[in-house]
Amino acid sequence: MPFPDLIQEDGSLALSASVLESLFDEAPDVAFFIKDREGRYLAVNRSLAERHGISDRKRLIGRRPTDLCSGPFGEAPAEQDARVLSTGEPIRNHLEMQWLQPHRPCWCLTTKLALRDSGGRIVGLVGFSRDLQERFPVEVVPEKVAAVLGDFEKQPGASVSASDLATRADMTSVQFSRLMKRVFGVTPSQHITRTRIQLAAQLLVQSEESVAEVALNCGYCDHSAFTRAFRATMGMTPSQYRETAEEGNIAATVSR
Repeated sequence: MPFPDLIQEDGSLALSASVLESLFDEAPDVAFFIKDREGRYLAVNRSLAERHGISDRKRLIGRRPTDLCSGPFGEAPAEQDARVLSTGEPIRNHLEMQWLQPHRPCWCLTTKLALRDSGGRIVGLVGFSRDLQERFPVEVVPEKVAAVLGDFEKQPGASVSASDLATRADMTSVQFSRLMKRVFGVTPSQHITRTRIQLAAQLLVQSEESVAEVALNCGYCDHSAFTRAFRATMGMTPSQYRETAEEGNIAATVSR
């Protein structure tokens, strides 16, 4: 006997938004959402609402990220949505910084997929952002791997690749990647990016170095490449980040 809301009239399988909301309510480290063709929320889990300091999730329905967050904080996710809705191309495990209330930064991996009707037309999107947390105690990291990661974190401006780190740790690239995903939840390349961008954000706020100098100190020889990488992960350009920090608004919540 078909379950309610699961079997459509044409016999295809469907899931009700309420079922998905309830499912993701059990994952407090995940912000889940469904949006319509215009990028407006149709369904969200409890965690996403709480990240905005909103107790009643119904207040998010029908609104866009730009309605909830001003400036780059709302523009970045809206641009992601527009890209998925116009091209149908998914965003998978995109590393980015989000700001959770009250004023707590958090690294996340975001995935967004287009939703299509029976005719193949894009009618919305579904996605989630998963908080990055260490899955196992750092103590399980082999001593040599810990030393390699520690050396890189002390000098993130040095020229290094994921394969370089694996070689220094006496591991194959596959072994090293599996370890990083198991312990830290990210690929080696994502770890390199996260370390460099995290330092860049710190320097932009705490130093008087120019953006070009910050880029070089964080391993980016090309200014434009640094700007693209920073904006992709932080939701704004380095200059915008520095200006926002100076205005005291850097702790705004980032919506997905």
